[in-house]
Amino acid sequence: MEIKTTGGITGPDPIQPQRTPANRIRAYSDSAPAADRAEISDHARFLSHLREVPPIRTEKVEELKALIASGNYETPGRIAGAVEKLLEEMAP
Repeated sequence: MEIKTTGGITGPDPIQPQRTPANRIRAYSDSAPAADRAEISDHARFLSHLREVPPIRTEKVEELKALIASGNYETPGRIAGAVEKLLEEMAP
């Protein structure tokens, strides 16, 4: 058996970086940069509004519960005030 050459066996090919054509580089640099944006869900908006609600005044709630239980809450003045506020809200 006679071996004259290495038979085309070579080492690994050298690593060549991928080159970007110059016209593509200019196209990217000329365009406006993309702006960041965020979308807020309706649920998140609702939760945000809940944070603005003032804290519950438990002493006031207990006082009103006691008035209602004793039958002293529904006075003619309070009923007239409630009707007036209701009519104001319904007016265009």
